[in-house]
Amino acid sequence: MRAQWMTLVALQAAAFSTAGLAADLSPGMWEITLETRVAAQPGFTPEPFRLRQCLTAADARDPSALLGGIANPGASGCNYSDKSYSGNTFRFSMQCEGSFGIQSRGEVTFSADTMNGAVSAIANVGGEKTELSNKISARRLGGC
Repeated sequence: MRAQWMTLVALQAAAFSTAGLAADLSPGMWEITLETRVAAQPGFTPEPFRLRQCLTAADARDPSALLGGIANPGASGCNYSDKSYSGNTFRFSMQCEGSFGIQSRGEVTFSADTMNGAVSAIANVGGEKTELSNKISARRLGGC
């Protein structure tokens, strides 16, 4: 079961770490951090997942293309059911097919060089619905 939790945490990191990207972000090298908590496992506190990603100008303009195009085991066929921008805030709902059947809602606030937000998700882990809370933060490090 612990292996399923770790796989789910990795999928959440890959699927939602770029959720807040929009036209006001600066292209370049970004460090993205995701902290995940599982409601049913309060003692399960994995280390924050960190990745660095080079964002092109096109990446910074279209977060839906980035999220919808992620092809990771267990998180395939991701589609938005709702997405909106209000000022520097991006809100969305998403459904992903695959072995975990992830349904999520998120809100991310951004500036040219930073991003902070939260994503709540429900995933099918071992045949049971599991609630996840994810905290996202990111900062631009410079050019790629």
